[in-house]
Amino acid sequence: MGNPALDPSILQDFLTESGELLERLEGDLVTLERDPRDPEMLNQIFRALHTIKGSASFLALTNLVQIAHASESALNAARNRVVVVDRGVMDLLLSAVDVLKRQMQQLRDGQDLVAPPTELVSSLTAIGDGRWKGSSPAAAKPQAEPPARIEPEHASHERALQLPSSKQDLLEFLISDLEETIGKLRERLDGLRAASTRADASGDLVETSVALVRAVEFFELDRTTAMARALSESLQALANAEDATVEATLPRCGAVLELLTRQVSCLKRSVVGEWLTETLVERLVASARGQADVPRAGSVNEALRVDGVDVGVQEAAEASSDAAPVAEPAAKGGVEPAKSGEERASEAPRKGGVGGDQTIRVEVGRLETLMNLVGELVLQKNRVASLARTIGARDVEQSLREALSTAAGGLDRVTSDIQMAVMRTRMQPLDKLFGRYPRLIRDLCGKTGKKIDLVIEGGETEVDKSVIEELNDPLVHLLRNSSDHGIEMPEDRVKAGKPETGVITLSATHEGSHVRIRIRDDGRGLSRDRIAKKAIERGLVNAESVASLSDREVYDFIFLPGFSTAEQVSDLSGRGVGMDVVRTNVQKIKGTIELSSVPGSGTTIDITIPLTVAIMPAMMVAVAEEVYAIPLSSILEIVRPAPETLSSIGGRKVMRLRDSVLPLVSAAEIFGLGEGGEVESPFAVVLSQGGRRVGLLVSRPVGQQEIVVKPLDVASGHGKKAVSGATVRDDGGVSLIADVAELFQLAEFGVSGADQAS
Repeated sequence: MGNPALDPSILQDFLTESGELLERLEGDLVTLERDPRDPEMLNQIFRALHTIKGSASFLALTNLVQIAHASESALNAARNRVVVVDRGVMDLLLSAVDVLKRQMQQLRDGQDLVAPPTELVSSLTAIGDGRWKGSSPAAAKPQAEPPARIEPEHASHERALQLPSSKQDLLEFLISDLEETIGKLRERLDGLRAASTRADASGDLVETSVALVRAVEFFELDRTTAMARALSESLQALANAEDATVEATLPRCGAVLELLTRQVSCLKRSVVGEWLTETLVERLVASARGQADVPRAGSVNEALRVDGVDVGVQEAAEASSDAAPVAEPAAKGGVEPAKSGEERASEAPRKGGVGGDQTIRVEVGRLETLMNLVGELVLQKNRVASLARTIGARDVEQSLREALSTAAGGLDRVTSDIQMAVMRTRMQPLDKLFGRYPRLIRDLCGKTGKKIDLVIEGGETEVDKSVIEELNDPLVHLLRNSSDHGIEMPEDRVKAGKPETGVITLSATHEGSHVRIRIRDDGRGLSRDRIAKKAIERGLVNAESVASLSDREVYDFIFLPGFSTAEQVSDLSGRGVGMDVVRTNVQKIKGTIELSSVPGSGTTIDITIPLTVAIMPAMMVAVAEEVYAIPLSSILEIVRPAPETLSSIGGRKVMRLRDSVLPLVSAAEIFGLGEGGEVESPFAVVLSQGGRRVGLLVSRPVGQQEIVVKPLDVASGHGKKAVSGATVRDDGGVSLIADVAELFQLAEFGVSGADQAS
């Protein structure tokens, strides 16, 4: 059972935003471990945890707030140089991320949040309090002289704090949060004085003040919230203000922070301090806007006195408890009364202006629908182009032919632009995927005792969302293999004259309409002899033939089901299950995988995938009376071989093409079309994949077309293993799409067309 009080749309927004933060958080933590004192990374991680905690607090997710708050406290101790993030601290922080991920999943599943492990929370809290014994304490920074405080005799009338039970449970965390945010504002406030530091200080202050408003709103205290909002608005105005305006406004900024600090002290005692702050709030905003008629105050105490906060507070507060004064209109420098959420929402677009949000969140289902519609539009575009060609070939009026041709060309351009625009909405950077793997390698190093650096390059490269989803499992398996089989133990690397820390490089680059993902390690490399010996033992090849195979052909045995050269099975790899699945999963997204290795130097695995798998250019070819589609990216050329270039080797057809010999496969046999007699196939489509080439015999080429890939029912019958889908042609007919990877399998291992047709 989930929390029934949560609004589903608000919860979904929380899960989306926090999920994105968690995705980055894991990678950022591993990066931090390499340089534990990196202030920028410490702040980035702290802000992510702070945002997650703040949003969870608003939703009263107590168990989630508990672990997020403990983690945030530990990070804050590191930021303040109280502790150093060593391996022990990092293990705890990563465990906290795991807990947060589980809790997020529980929220998605509508379940109650399980409380985080008590020991984990206690350990993180100890780090935050400076009681952690596993890290070296850093020298404490000397504290600046505290600002003037409001004396107890000037304290306000106090009333009991009343909060709903759901918020009462979070009171301790929120008070701590509020106290910390106020402290950060105090530290940076003085940076506004000098023009040279104003821009940097202002950015931090504005961001922190927005967090302050959110934290204060939790307590539902009108006057305190009005102060926080006025401070945030003023700090934004001071970003581009003159020096004199800044100097005139800072004392009142300090006065608001002083009152907020005093309020925190009250909240710790479960009471609320009441001050007459309307004048202070009004003058603060007016001063920040540069209005000249605001009474000057040279210090925090003077601002409190001039604005009537520290004189007759108790009596004035009691007198005004039933009717709080309304601020003057903005024209006089006042602050507008607090507005309802609905009123604020209606004003948001006006306040945003050109600086408003530039992005919106869209459900994936809507993008899928849009992509399907674009696919249908492409089919209709192809149909119109076909009709235009048909009419153009007939004896019709010249002007009509030209008009139809122009319209068809315009439709083609517009459709292509729409298609590209929609595809871009589905494109995501591979960083979303690559960011998960530093943690994976770190954990593997902990299990194996190896030292490995993971270098990530090209994470900004974008591919279709559906492609990213299918890539994770193959990449995880390949990285595990590189760590387990590839990289040697530190002592073995030193003996081999290598650094004791191995390097695995994960990179991505654009190559035309494809993306190449490369995993390269500097480990021991592959042993051709061991792989060949295993292949002979399994009857995959005989000893006489193996010598004539290239290294690539020998390495390809690794991708066969159940093939493994591991001497013992570990919990990481060696079961002989996986590399065949890796290739199958890559082929599912119309990709290819290649493997190369240099013994003693390392192994390289290249995965080439299309940017999108929904729409692609293809060559239409006729086989007997049927028309098939072949992905254009796999075609090198189409030739009509002369009889003298055709022969056979070992019972398999081959073709001599210039200086090389290519194996041939008959499309008619593969697709089961030769039952009524031999099909004439005078043309050979030369296909390429992973450095290999094969010729596919067809009756004739029909022409190039942009096709929309439709899934094929696998129970539909003939040639199902050699086709990957279907498409609608421009003449309205349906064509099967050839599976190029399967065609290469047939060419290499000689599976008959009859077998395929069964």
